[in-house]
Amino acid sequence: MADALRWAVTDGPDGTSAVELPADAVGARRLAAQARGGFWCARAAGGCGGRLVVGDGTPPTFRHTGEEPCALLRRAASAGHAYDHLRYRPALLSWLTAQGHRPRVATVPDDGGHPGLHVAVDALGAALEVRLAPLSDTAWRARDDRARRAARSVTWLYGPDADAAAATEASVRGAALSLRRHDRGLLVGVRDAGDAVRWVRLAACSLTADGVTAPGLADARAAHARRTAERQEAARRAARRAARRPGRARPDAAEELPLWPLASTA
Repeated sequence: MADALRWAVTDGPDGTSAVELPADAVGARRLAAQARGGFWCARAAGGCGGRLVVGDGTPPTFRHTGEEPCALLRRAASAGHAYDHLRYRPALLSWLTAQGHRPRVATVPDDGGHPGLHVAVDALGAALEVRLAPLSDTAWRARDDRARRAARSVTWLYGPDADAAAATEASVRGAALSLRRHDRGLLVGVRDAGDAVRWVRLAACSLTADGVTAPGLADARAAHARRTAERQEAARRAARRAARRPGRARPDAAEELPLWPLASTA
């Protein structure tokens, strides 16, 4: 089916309140009853902004009511990725505003159609980079350097598809923060350099001028710093031992004899 869309927003064509249509007919009817204002194809997800209705097919899908050309019709299967950042956005902004912050949020495009979010809290000079698509080691380092030139603190939050980038940061700094949806809220995972992850609710975390604080985050970074210092000290001791090690053994007595010119036999 060309128009097999399962994603929409409920707060207008430029809205950000994303919903996923349940795969069963009962759940789909329940969602339609709850969304009294109807459904739209979200412009923020690359859609056309047109009205959507719940179709009668199995499984249920959204159907455009008009004839507007829509890019999502050509890639309906990947619409979930296009809408993904909208599902993280409300919970993040609610978390920040509950702390008294006034966040600014922007969508970060991605060549693969899986955009992320850049959230700035100007009063703190803090930035949150929500990465939902894969990112190579080299690309992460370049983006991290660029972000840190523009903000006092930068905290990366990694979705499921960005686990490799999370591992990169954990290896560099001793810890990284993963982000997962859970019911209507979010979970934050504190990932250490050994790839162990401790999950906590987003409400257990806070944002300061130094970045996001989370239970266990400081401990993971401190443990990494200790291990790094121990490795460096071990390397210095090994270098000192090597410097004190005796050189080549002294030559034997035969080698020490002077080489006199041979006497003439003439």
